[in-house]
Amino acid sequence: FLALFVILLSACTLGAATTPKQKVSEFLDKYKNENSDIIEDLVNTIKNDIKVADHQERYKTLMTKQYKNMKYEIKDEIIEDNNAVVEAEITVYDYGSAIKKANEYLNSHPDEFKKEDKTTAKEEEDTVTTNEKSDGASATNTDYDEDKFMEYKISEMEKVTDTVKYTIEFTLTKVNGEWQLDQLSNSDIEKLHGIYTS
Repeated sequence: FLALFVILLSACTLGAATTPKQKVSEFLDKYKNENSDIIEDLVNTIKNDIKVADHQERYKTLMTKQYKNMKYEIKDEIIEDNNAVVEAEITVYDYGSAIKKANEYLNSHPDEFKKEDKTTAKEEEDTVTTNEKSDGASATNTDYDEDKFMEYKISEMEKVTDTVKYTIEFTLTKVNGEWQLDQLSNSDIEKLHGIYTS
């Protein structure tokens, strides 16, 4: 899902906020208010990354629920010349714990997600041998049914009611007198969406 969340920083050119704090609040409010640009980016990314229409719709529902229910508090603002750092604490649903558990379950129960295509006995034997040699390593795209696993993972995410708090440091740069958000790191994007797993 990492590619799923490299969306969104087209939202960095936001209105006419006059301070870095206001710019970050404006950015986070776009999520909370389900801004049409944010949702359009989300939908396009989901369509590229998730094949099954039902999974696409359910994943979109999870993310829009995340956006609506996200809470944030601006904790600090440091401005030095044309650079600023705004620290915000966000509270989001902890989908990351469900993703992590689903990945662990895939690794410990690979047979439950086995492809149901017609393979020869030799191919099945090779797959078993490969799995035994990997000794607990992550399954690869060739030895499990991605759609079955996606169904399982989304089902686990739909059960999540716990929240988690993260601190994100937003960096901003003043360009032509206007504060602009710098690109967020992948881990901060994952935190914003509640899918951070590390």
